[in-house]
Amino acid sequence: MRRLLCLLSISLLVGPLLAETYVVDGAAGDDANNGVTAPFKTIARGLRDLKPGDTLKLVKMDVPYRESIPLLKHGTPEAPITIDGGGATISGADTAPKDGWQEQNGVYVLPQAREVKFLFGPDIRYEQARSAQTLGNQEWFWEAGKLYFRPAAGKQPADYDLQMSVRISGIMTTGAGQIIVRNLTAMHFYNDGFNIHNGSAPIWFENIKGLWNGDEGFSAHENCECFVRNAEFSNNYWHGIADVTIARTYYQNIVVRNNRSKGIYLIGGTHGITDSVVSGSPDQIVLSPSDGTNVPALAADPMRVSTTNLRNVLVQSAAGETGLIVNGSAQAAIEHCLILGGQTGLRVDPTGRAHVLNTIIAGQAGANVVAAGDFAADYNLYFPGLLTAAGKAYTAEQFADYQAATHGDQHSFVEEPRFIADTRLVSRASRASGSAFGPTAFGGPDIGLELRAPKPEEPGVQPPQPLPTPPSKPAPAAVAAAPAGAAVVLPELPAPGEGPAPAADKIAPVKRLTHLWEFEQTNPWNRAYPEPVKTPAGQPLKGVLELSTEQVHNGQKALKLAVQAPEAPPASVRVKLFSGKLNLDKPIRVVRFWMYGDASGRQFNLRVRDAQGESFYDATRKMDWTGWQQITWDLAQRPPVNVVGGNKNLIQDGPPLELVMDLTYPTTDRTPAVIYIDDLELEIEG
Repeated sequence: MRRLLCLLSISLLVGPLLAETYVVDGAAGDDANNGVTAPFKTIARGLRDLKPGDTLKLVKMDVPYRESIPLLKHGTPEAPITIDGGGATISGADTAPKDGWQEQNGVYVLPQAREVKFLFGPDIRYEQARSAQTLGNQEWFWEAGKLYFRPAAGKQPADYDLQMSVRISGIMTTGAGQIIVRNLTAMHFYNDGFNIHNGSAPIWFENIKGLWNGDEGFSAHENCECFVRNAEFSNNYWHGIADVTIARTYYQNIVVRNNRSKGIYLIGGTHGITDSVVSGSPDQIVLSPSDGTNVPALAADPMRVSTTNLRNVLVQSAAGETGLIVNGSAQAAIEHCLILGGQTGLRVDPTGRAHVLNTIIAGQAGANVVAAGDFAADYNLYFPGLLTAAGKAYTAEQFADYQAATHGDQHSFVEEPRFIADTRLVSRASRASGSAFGPTAFGGPDIGLELRAPKPEEPGVQPPQPLPTPPSKPAPAAVAAAPAGAAVVLPELPAPGEGPAPAADKIAPVKRLTHLWEFEQTNPWNRAYPEPVKTPAGQPLKGVLELSTEQVHNGQKALKLAVQAPEAPPASVRVKLFSGKLNLDKPIRVVRFWMYGDASGRQFNLRVRDAQGESFYDATRKMDWTGWQQITWDLAQRPPVNVVGGNKNLIQDGPPLELVMDLTYPTTDRTPAVIYIDDLELEIEG
């Protein structure tokens, strides 16, 4: 038995080392190669030998791989299978030949044994005629082994780059799971670019595109579970995304545009959409209960109703289009979103349910909201203020009557939103900006796509409701902070407010009411709390928080925070870095410190938390530099963009005060993320 256990232990240790990376190069490869030291030629050959832990990597070519990728094998939680497209494209179409066509009265005929489902060109889908005898200009038809095409006047098929769609789907699964798919475009398939079936779960997708397909760009069915990050699903014949039955899908940072019927169609299941843009379809987003027939006891399944959270999503409609529809018993939680333009912004059908907070619904020609169902809303901005609730229509002048009748939107208002130049970032001049809008601002400091791009400066633009200047208080006798901590595993730290009492810190006075921590003996930023503490699979966020000599700006040591993010899900985690409780009796007016940047684009923001739990937030920033850089927040020049919690008196009530930094870590980057901080300086009101 002991020998068996030893052999088992050895096999577990050696197993991951045997993982292979197989390479496919459609231009230079050969299927007689082994795929490791010399590449295969076809994807089909590359898929044959995959096992848990292996990676199949495609070499990008000038032309697409004209193959599907059926994923039939399972990875494991410890060793997922990875498909890395390397930026390549897989295509469901074959190129029609330039010659071999026979002309008959302006219609050209090509022998084509394989049925053609769609006919594409560069950035175009040609319309199919009703028959071979009724072709209009640039229309086509296939029957009985022949492809018929009528070019525009004066042109021949040789003048076109015709792509004949003959393959069903791009990425296809039938129950497989523990798979990662990244850096891949699927286009010109006559069904879906990404077609996920039969309980496949979980599957992670990153940097993918589903374009110009005959059904959807992405479609998850049955009870599949998918996590999609950084993607585009555009110009598909029916929908950009269509998830059905009781699928569970989560989309972050996606673009869905110009699909023929619906941008996103979610029918049953649970879904999340964040940091995304949807536009260019007759209906941008439609939510409906499941209509599946192959799920046992579906009528009693809670996931049948369809529950979707939209957070920080821009829904942009043109004339005649509809932004968001909640059908049947579907339900939606909508927060921090922009629903702009079109005929109707939000429609809630009689048995539907929508909960809307911190959202702008503006620019609609017909109505901002038509709510026949359950519509719970507050802290929203509407313009021009046309709403229908419980069968009664209200104009902007009747907004108070609407509030009284519905008991909703008590803190909402009607006003034209203001954006920064030609962006969809809310201007500081708008009442929908920062703390002027809502007391919680659940989605961030402002409404708009702040997480997609840095917010431009607005010289001379002032908030409509600036924060009042807090009254002066007596100068503090001393400043205190908790002592430096040793390396820690983050989830084992106590909750905020717990832990040892703060001890006095040595402060080097630089000038009157300015205090400096040099991180030589004391770590004033000594408490870290992850969100979430664990992933849904129970995996903790691990890291260290310590004084280190690895990178310093001044002296011998600096603060080091190293985080090893868990494998997705979720798409990202957040770490809250708290200072010790500072015995400050006057407000903090300037924060300065040096941070070592790695150009990772990681987001962070500062806030001051007072003794009453009221938090004063600075705007979100990005780590877009390399090397040491001083970070400065002058609260007089740049007032807090939001104030949350506490007694809401807009005053930093101390002692104590705490300085907090919130950092976001994407879980797709498996490299431990490290930041260094040195020379923290606080300037206190004189």
